[in-house]
Amino acid sequence: MEITSREFGRRPSWVLAAVAAGETVTVTENGITIARVVPVRAETPPYPADPTGEIDLPDPGLREPAGRPEEDHGPVTEAERAAARAELDELDAEHDRRRRRQEERAGGAV
Repeated sequence: MEITSREFGRRPSWVLAAVAAGETVTVTENGITIARVVPVRAETPPYPADPTGEIDLPDPGLREPAGRPEEDHGPVTEAERAAARAELDELDAEHDRRRRRQEERAGGAV
């Protein structure tokens, strides 16, 4: 069955009833298919339950993983470690400030 998106918007319960009865509904907009509503069969899992061969995934184009940072950049210095801790402390403080503001707003709204 094929219906327009306007018809789908006006009668969604009717469309879902048709799908529940086993009908596949194609939704179009200006003559172009934009969606297909299909019945779900209990015996059909939403994922392949028993793959029969290798899965051929496309190459994501990532570079090879780097070695350990110490090998590429040397050991982390105490100054770098302290700077990283200070940055994390500031982030924690900002999260605490935001959480308090949110709690204050929620308390005032009740």
